[in-house]
Amino acid sequence: SKATVSVLNWVVVLVHMAPQADTILTPAACIDSAGIRAVAYDAGVFLSYQVAPWFVKAAVYPLERTRLLMQTRHTNRSVDGVPLRSVGETVRHMRREGRLFSAGWKGFTPTVVRWGPAQYGHLFLKDYLSGVAPQYSKQREYRRWFATKVATGAATGLLVAGCWAYPFDVLRQQLATKNSGTWRASVADIYGRFGISGFYRGFAMAAPGMAVFRGVQLGGWDVVKEAYPRAEWERKSFLNRAFHAQAISITGSFCAYPCDTIRRSLMACGSQTSYGDVIRTGIQGAGGVRRFFYAGFTARIISSFVNGALLEGFDAWKRTRGDA
Repeated sequence: SKATVSVLNWVVVLVHMAPQADTILTPAACIDSAGIRAVAYDAGVFLSYQVAPWFVKAAVYPLERTRLLMQTRHTNRSVDGVPLRSVGETVRHMRREGRLFSAGWKGFTPTVVRWGPAQYGHLFLKDYLSGVAPQYSKQREYRRWFATKVATGAATGLLVAGCWAYPFDVLRQQLATKNSGTWRASVADIYGRFGISGFYRGFAMAAPGMAVFRGVQLGGWDVVKEAYPRAEWERKSFLNRAFHAQAISITGSFCAYPCDTIRRSLMACGSQTSYGDVIRTGIQGAGGVRRFFYAGFTARIISSFVNGALLEGFDAWKRTRGDA
């Protein structure tokens, strides 16, 4: 798409720029000063829509850590004897660990490395896959059209997670839920106990969850946008469109959350623990299926509004280029 080409050109400009150079070469041709200004403008608009979610992600990260502790409390030995039944109890537990500021952001370093490339990878890859996927008419072949949208989102989630995001998420959970010290110590601990496969522990359960979440979030976002006439959709305010995006993201989270809880609980256990063991222990410890599968979901809803802003922010940038 034009949006992807613009960003790639911007990267090429940064890589090939030299202080003494009068022109800048790209694989296609020389970019004149007007071209440089156009690329810089595209980059500036893109960043203006995308930098804000980074700050929001940093601000809500303590809620992310709260969710991780609540999800793994029945299999995580580092919180034995601590109920962690609510967000308030979990926050008080983090305060007992030390200063709330430092305790709330435990595990944030892997998130900094993982989150940005993963989110933008999802958005650009989804657009690319949508372009190469079979094209169906929404009016005449609605089921195939709908299934293609969802499948494209699901494939995007699996590719990005498998190639980049998942190992950093494993490291983030290790830091956020265990007293394992620095990220270097956590890497050594995971590798020492499980080898390289430790960074993909729980992936068998995570894969269907991620496929459902990204299929609903990314594919569903395209379905919702195309449910409105183009002019009517563009007349809606940014907040209105972001609200639609957030509703889709929460729906995806609700559908995929049980898989996420199971795989995170497994990641908190020893090497001999099976998925069946995790489910039985979790349900017994939580006092019910719903309480186990949806532990920490309230914190997830509160902290996830950045997803809606990111989806709409990316589309707003594409609209400035006439590419959405």
